[in-house]
Amino acid sequence: MILILLLLTGLIVYFLKSFDFIYIFQTKEYRLDRIINLLKEENLFELLYFRKIKMPAISLRNLLITQIIFLNTLLFTILLLKQNLTNLIIFLILTPIIAFFTMLLGIVISEIPVQIYRKKIINQAKNKVRESEATFIGITGSYGKTSTKEFLYQILSQKFKVAKTNANYNSEVGVALSILGNLNSDTEYFIAELGAYKKGEIKAACEIIHPGYGILTGIGNQHLSLFGSKENLMEAKAELLESLPKDGIAYINKDVKDWKYFSEKTKATKVFYSVDSPPFEIKTNLPGKHNIQNLLPCITLAMHLGITKKQVQSVLKNLKPVSGRLSLEKGINGSTILNDSYNSNLDGFISAIDTANRMSFSKKLILSRGIIELGDEKNSSYRKIIEELNRSDLTLLTTDNLFKSLDTKNKVMNFSKESKMLDFIKQKTDKNTLILIEGRFEPKTLEALLSFPRRRESI
Repeated sequence: MILILLLLTGLIVYFLKSFDFIYIFQTKEYRLDRIINLLKEENLFELLYFRKIKMPAISLRNLLITQIIFLNTLLFTILLLKQNLTNLIIFLILTPIIAFFTMLLGIVISEIPVQIYRKKIINQAKNKVRESEATFIGITGSYGKTSTKEFLYQILSQKFKVAKTNANYNSEVGVALSILGNLNSDTEYFIAELGAYKKGEIKAACEIIHPGYGILTGIGNQHLSLFGSKENLMEAKAELLESLPKDGIAYINKDVKDWKYFSEKTKATKVFYSVDSPPFEIKTNLPGKHNIQNLLPCITLAMHLGITKKQVQSVLKNLKPVSGRLSLEKGINGSTILNDSYNSNLDGFISAIDTANRMSFSKKLILSRGIIELGDEKNSSYRKIIEELNRSDLTLLTTDNLFKSLDTKNKVMNFSKESKMLDFIKQKTDKNTLILIEGRFEPKTLEALLSFPRRRESI
């Protein structure tokens, strides 16, 4: 009886841990480089044995990997039925490790049909682009890509038939899928957000769209550990500018420290923009100085295409921030949420602190789980955030121990779990509280923080 219980326990643990690892792999886009980086950043023992089980979203790839789980469960059952007590105990102890490596194998196996599908989708998109008369606009950078894309779409739509990439579909296959779904016969301009984790990925996306215009937004150290170095990161982002034709136009952010490097990477006409020299006084309800920076290339490009200053100003008055990118929303206990939960990076974090610091509330809190994939620059980046925090009237609530270790002015509260942080917020917030959500949190945490999680209402 004991042997049967041990066997069943081991199989159940294997089953649950396998699904949890699929969840992790899915959040890392099934990329081995991101998974390896995760193993470097996280406590491996805790990841294997003490992490709370989470179920992955349903997808064709996950269904394929699930078949591997069922086959392995059947195989383990056959192999272990006749084993002794010692072997079953060893199996139970090693189950999380076995689950992890079998799921890695599942990624490798499932990559074969995925690559076949990717190639098919990309070829179809290339054919559709060849048949289209639309002009393509590429947008890249370490941050600000999505907001710039959405702002440009709203402005250009005043005069033209415009299409864009979906949500955060900024990879090669994401761009291809967006083209197949959104590019119509009457589309005049197609705006493509282009992201990357390594060199060559933006170039591959540009080989699909052949952009006539390119916008370089902000450059920081986001995903630096995946690129390997700042030089690799810059070379990757420069691929958009290198892909522009001689008669194209490159819009380059002059507030970027290395703007000269990028200006030398293109044969296209160069147009520089900076928050210190806008084309006219920009009046908008968008919070944060960085949103002005995101608007500048949109305004300049739109006016180049014949949209008048009056038309641009009309759109600016009604622009709303993209949800999760410093959007104001109603929150828990009547509080106000400054929602910057889509992602987190050093420059965005500092800008968000500055924005929140300018707002009038009796209590101000920042919630952060930290910034991922910073590599060797994590410590120095956190120090810069702490310096900005010390100049503000905000308190940082976090689950990242490094923030607390750098805190010298008692501006950081550290929590062992996200749930404990949430319990504190439930007790300590009211209508006079501003909560800045900086970076990604679990969906259930966001739902608890937001008054209307299903239909987020802007203030």
